[in-house]
Amino acid sequence: MNEDFVSFYQMPQLRSPILIVGFGGWSNAGNTALKSVEHIIRKKRATLLADIDPDIFFQFTQNRPLIAIREGRLRDFQLRKTTFYFWPNKEGTNDLILAKGQEPDERWPTFVRILFELCEQWNVSHMVSLGGMYDDVLHTESMISGVYNVEKWRDIFAKNDIGLIDYEGPSGIHSLIMQKAEKDNFPFIGLWGHSPLYLRGTNFRVAIRMVNLLASFFEFSIDTMELESALGQFEHQIEEILESNAELQEHVSRIKKIRSGELRKKDGPKVVHIEDFFRHKDS
Repeated sequence: MNEDFVSFYQMPQLRSPILIVGFGGWSNAGNTALKSVEHIIRKKRATLLADIDPDIFFQFTQNRPLIAIREGRLRDFQLRKTTFYFWPNKEGTNDLILAKGQEPDERWPTFVRILFELCEQWNVSHMVSLGGMYDDVLHTESMISGVYNVEKWRDIFAKNDIGLIDYEGPSGIHSLIMQKAEKDNFPFIGLWGHSPLYLRGTNFRVAIRMVNLLASFFEFSIDTMELESALGQFEHQIEEILESNAELQEHVSRIKKIRSGELRKKDGPKVVHIEDFFRHKDS
């Protein structure tokens, strides 16, 4: 069945691989899911393994193909595929499979079934899904919370200051993945980075912590200097804006009061986007 939906580029012998999945879209606040997966793929020079045909999973008027035209000629054309890469982990006991792509628009149950069939085919021992949410946190924090279905992870989360998620409301494709993992008793964890409501774009601080946690859990080294450099530049810009903008200062102050319990969440600040201040600064 997978051959109808999946293109395979390699057939490697993998050692009890860990599948780490990051989706763009609604559940990628702060770009923490995709940025973390893409960083590991790039730094480890992971090899293209397979991709899922996007034809039945995407509305192309919503997630349009990406093209590049140079001097009147079409040079590149890319559909919104979910792409898998692998890296033989000689530092630990589990190889890595890394998947990235946009969250599908439709036919989620079919997509999740294919994902778990691939796990069976590749003898995946554990699945990790990454996500991001907006929350009343500060840009100086690197909060990550999690879900799990194997009891050992409760203690691991506690040791690494990863909070347990309490949530009711709309969800993404992660919810179907969690449901399938629970039903099949398939080892699964989800890690979610929290980003400030006023921050749009990549939350480098949370991405750094996410990548380092994955490296710690699954025994591989990773260079995060590139992310740390980007974080330093971004935070320098934010501090410059904070020094001169009373509205953003008040916003950050109220979030600090929420975090300390001095202020109820429902009385929190209105949403302020840092991009508005960047645009004002540039002008």
